[in-house]
Amino acid sequence: MNQHKATNNRNPVIDLNDLFQKITFHWPLYLLVIIAAVTAAMLYLKYKKPIYMSTAKLYLKDEKKGGGEEMDALKSLTMFNSSKNIENEMEVLKSPILLEKVIANNGFNLRYYVKGTVSNEEVYNHPPLTIRVLSDPSKVGNYIFDVTTANGELRIKRISDTIDSSTQLTVRSGEPFAIAKDKFVITYPAPGSEGGSRNFRIRVDSVMEFAYDKIDEIGTALVNRDATVILVSFKDPIPERTADFLNALLDAYNGYTLDDKNKVTFKTVDFLTVRIDSLKEELGLLEQQEESFKIQRGITDIDASSKLALEQVKDADIRLSEANMQLSVFNQVENYISNPSSDYPFAPMLGNVDQTLTAMINRYEEALREKKRLSLSLKPTSDILKNVESQITDTRQTIKDYIAGYKRNAGVVQKKTQDKVNQIQQKIANIPTYAKEYINIKRQQGVKENLYLYLLKKKEEAAVAYASNVVDNKVIAPAFIPDKPISPRKTIVFVGFVAVGLILTSAYIYLKYFLNPRVLSKKEIEQVFDLPVIAEIYQQEEGARDMSLQNKSVLVEQIFNMRTNLKFLLTGQTGTPTILLTSSISGEGKTFLSAHLGNALTVSNKRVVLLELDLRKPKLSQFLGMDNSVGVTNYIIGNKTIDEIIKKVPHTDGLYLVSSGPIPPNPIELIEGQRMADLLDRLKEEFDFVIIDMSPIGIVSDAKSIAQQIDCALFVVRYNFTHKSKLIPVSENIRKGFFKKTGIIFNGIEQDTFYPYYYYDHYSYTENKRNNNTWASLVKKIKQRIA
Repeated sequence: MNQHKATNNRNPVIDLNDLFQKITFHWPLYLLVIIAAVTAAMLYLKYKKPIYMSTAKLYLKDEKKGGGEEMDALKSLTMFNSSKNIENEMEVLKSPILLEKVIANNGFNLRYYVKGTVSNEEVYNHPPLTIRVLSDPSKVGNYIFDVTTANGELRIKRISDTIDSSTQLTVRSGEPFAIAKDKFVITYPAPGSEGGSRNFRIRVDSVMEFAYDKIDEIGTALVNRDATVILVSFKDPIPERTADFLNALLDAYNGYTLDDKNKVTFKTVDFLTVRIDSLKEELGLLEQQEESFKIQRGITDIDASSKLALEQVKDADIRLSEANMQLSVFNQVENYISNPSSDYPFAPMLGNVDQTLTAMINRYEEALREKKRLSLSLKPTSDILKNVESQITDTRQTIKDYIAGYKRNAGVVQKKTQDKVNQIQQKIANIPTYAKEYINIKRQQGVKENLYLYLLKKKEEAAVAYASNVVDNKVIAPAFIPDKPISPRKTIVFVGFVAVGLILTSAYIYLKYFLNPRVLSKKEIEQVFDLPVIAEIYQQEEGARDMSLQNKSVLVEQIFNMRTNLKFLLTGQTGTPTILLTSSISGEGKTFLSAHLGNALTVSNKRVVLLELDLRKPKLSQFLGMDNSVGVTNYIIGNKTIDEIIKKVPHTDGLYLVSSGPIPPNPIELIEGQRMADLLDRLKEEFDFVIIDMSPIGIVSDAKSIAQQIDCALFVVRYNFTHKSKLIPVSENIRKGFFKKTGIIFNGIEQDTFYPYYYYDHYSYTENKRNNNTWASLVKKIKQRIA
């Protein structure tokens, strides 16, 4: 007869419907995971410090973008140039130098906490005590102080990971104390706060380190590409501090930009003031000298020729002074350009710079400003900085070449003017002595007066420039105190924790079922074998040795179902069927099934014999509670007859056993011998069924040795025990045709697990339902769905 073939499904793709069923089966596990995830999220939100963010908008005038308001009247009179690059200014806002100034001036590096059992609560507004750094605040180190107040005294304990944390001292409120290189004073209670015995923690951070830490918490971004408005943001656990820090940062930035613009003005005014005071003294001396000369000589004026010579020499001196002054300006520019470390912007102290050279200097200074501001946030090896330095070098060389040509022209003018002065002085040599002396006095006085008036003019111009220097930046939206934290957000936290829990649980289920190396379902067996699964047997924890056929247990019904399918498999078989049970490895339940199958076949007054042929590791006699000291081995070696080795199984009707006997040293030779064949023939004559409990086919070849005398071979596969890899060699032996008829028994299926739930949960007897309807059974079922 043809065997029934099972569909060979070897498609490795995961069955989504099957996966969904497994997920549904484990709903208690998902429920526990969701509860645990929600609890974890609540604990996280309780102890996680919230982060607040405040924002402000800063308007910057950027000439490159052509935006901004028209310059006012004073601004149009300034002799200094100023332009900004928006991207650079965004980096300046986050520069450590600026942040250090903000932190040091406002004490943002001083933080106060009220100590709690689990965590410490930070107090920002109206702290109960205050600490003041008496040494240089900008150079203070990192300190953590635990302060305990009692009886008007402050017990201070320094907390540190690098030094002895037991360092303690006791001071009174307002009494200075020193720790390491720094000095402090603590005031308690602070104005407006209550006293009493309490525990506090004070954290003092290094201004420099704190500034670098805060860089990542400051954000800058353009409102849009065409605007010159920067959106500045700051994050902090204290909402009030976010607004205070951001407003202080913008004020410091405005002050920084204004100081940078006024720098050259202060230098110019200071120089001009000193020079004007010096000229004023010199002019006073010359006036006294002129008055003394007139009194001593008794004259009130000089003749016409002397006046003409005086006017000519004064005019020549002025032109010569202007030429010298122009050369001096070029020398100033050249010195400024040649010294890269010079301060900027450049402003000539005397003389004027032509428009072409002024434009070159402005470009040079713009590059210097960009380099300075970029260096606040970029490393020296940055490609951007290297590009800016290359532009500075090229501009510097262009200015030098331009000055060299201009100085040659100015030198010619200076020489001609000097020749003119020399000619006039030759004429003066012919004037009387007292007139020459008077002319020299008036000549010096005229030069000093012209220079004095010129410097007064320049000072007024510098004053106008100073008055016109206003901050181009405008805070158009000050920082506000945020109402809600930006993180953690409750909805996202709860959804995130639950999502992670569900993903991990689904991954666990996937690993448990789809990546499990052991067999968990009939489908996995069918993917390897082209054989029918004639029976699926539950794992029996109680009554496994009960051979009674009268109870109505699920096991008995499944054994009877296996008996029926076996008879169907043996359709067409003549004579006494010889049925062999084997497996891939030991422990899969072939002995258990051999006993129960043989007992089930005794129905209808049939005589069945169990043959214990696992001569290497016999277990059938022990399972039935019988002695195996006499059996197959004794018969084969000739010590016993067949009648002497056949024994009745107690508490059964028509079931007999032939034990293995002593374990031989050469089982395969005994099994392949003629006496074994004679034994099987004799048993077939006396019994209606012969059931053979054989050693595992996946380990030894005993089963194949008697394959020709076997009518049907049943292979046992145990749920969550048999490795899938062990099925392959068994399948290969079957395909080679060693056995006439074959079938598969799926044994040891754990009750209340996914597989029996979806395939057998709707079938059971009323009596078993009543017995299993207990709390213990309910707990067990829930445990199976969770594990």
